[in-house]
Amino acid sequence: MTIDAGGSWSDEWAFFREVERWSAAGRHRDVLDALARLPAPVRAGRTRSALLAAEAHGRLGDYAAAADWADRAWMLAHTGGDRLAELRARNYRGAIALRHGDVAEAEAHFTAGLEVARALRDHAAEARGLNNIGILANIRGNQEAALASYRLALVAYQQVGYVRGIAETFHNIGISLRDQGNARAALGAAEEAVRFATQAGDEQLVALATTGRAELHVTLGDPAFAAAELQQAAERYSRIGFQAGLPEVWRVQAAVARATREVAAAIALLVKAAQLAREFGSTDTLADIERDLSESLAASGDVDGAREARDRAVALYQQVGAVRAAERLVSMQ
Repeated sequence: MTIDAGGSWSDEWAFFREVERWSAAGRHRDVLDALARLPAPVRAGRTRSALLAAEAHGRLGDYAAAADWADRAWMLAHTGGDRLAELRARNYRGAIALRHGDVAEAEAHFTAGLEVARALRDHAAEARGLNNIGILANIRGNQEAALASYRLALVAYQQVGYVRGIAETFHNIGISLRDQGNARAALGAAEEAVRFATQAGDEQLVALATTGRAELHVTLGDPAFAAAELQQAAERYSRIGFQAGLPEVWRVQAAVARATREVAAAIALLVKAAQLAREFGSTDTLADIERDLSESLAASGDVDGAREARDRAVALYQQVGAVRAAERLVSMQ
């Protein structure tokens, strides 16, 4: 599917409609391949193509390219007076900043975006904004505030019937409940996340939700079930080319290895996960990996290695604004 520089508006409209369907289904490689076939003036001069490129690059872990396209989308939308597109571009920039650990920039984008969404009475955009604010609250250790934001987001997503957003919100609710120590309730939320992600037909989201559910099964004493789920998640990520999702899968696979007393295997998985997370600039994921690596090294008797990994985790948690997580690790020294 392609359109040439002289294509009609109807051709262009049909093109973007189809590509947006692929984006909604998580076919981000296909999205980028289709955009690459566009004439350069169309690809670089349309807000829709810039937004699609920003999301696709971000979903595939290329955050530098995602940021460039999000900036271009914002500029095009602002010039054209398209406030909804401006809002989407701002939310992408906030998400990218968060992945790189720039919490202050992320919060500025998310807060401003939420205000615009409310002014425009856009329930889906408001839900995304509430979800983003909830993520920041959870990172900072305020699970109650996070859950309050997520529940508001869930209502907004349900109003517009956005299944993918509902799945993402249930996944986030599960994380906050897990961080509160309520693994049973978290598992219920994770089950809903997997159910809605499957309904949405988004392979990447199914893998994400499955990984979250697997970690809870480890916590609740069923590492065998978790291992099977994680294998499926890894296969999904590999199938769609989303390498940025693998470090989190490997981190939870390491938790399975520790639960089955395979400490050496856990360490190898975490070292591999840390390397790939660094390549993708996934600061928040890397912090959790280093924390878990510290615990595994300590279990193996490597006291110095455990201390070094713990120090790296503390620095990373502080970088992303996860002060309470950093303080917990410091208190364990």
